[in-house]
Amino acid sequence: MDLVSFTAIFSNDQDCRAHFKAQRDKAGVTCKKCGGLNHYWLNTKSMYQCKVCSFRTSLRSGTVMENSKLSFLTWYKTIFLLATKKDISCKDIQKQLNLKRYEPVWTMVHKLRQAMEKGDNLGIVNKLIEIDEGYSKIETVNNSNKTIDEV
Repeated sequence: MDLVSFTAIFSNDQDCRAHFKAQRDKAGVTCKKCGGLNHYWLNTKSMYQCKVCSFRTSLRSGTVMENSKLSFLTWYKTIFLLATKKDISCKDIQKQLNLKRYEPVWTMVHKLRQAMEKGDNLGIVNKLIEIDEGYSKIETVNNSNKTIDEV
């Protein structure tokens, strides 16, 4: 995915939120309280509600974005930058996204790198990381050695 395609698909926070919700719906939501797998979406609260115990779960809960106040668009732009720029620093991302504070950017980048190493359970990070019509995937081998396989 190139920059033009990215900005056409993800032009604002609502586009990113809708994409994230669609991916989350495909992956399924598990209730933190009772472990239930059946939820419905509350449009008025922008949350999932468990059909069994009525516990509410935010869209970000249980993902790399949990407890973050940064916008979905900021997260998606960062994923794009990490995927397309080799050896980009947190400081570079902060400057390119015009963010004032460094600490949230550092936290976000490190969470994303961990998600990429472990394999993103929602597939959101991996689906956005398309470089030159190929995908880069990091797999763990023998719990200590890492290899990069290109598909």
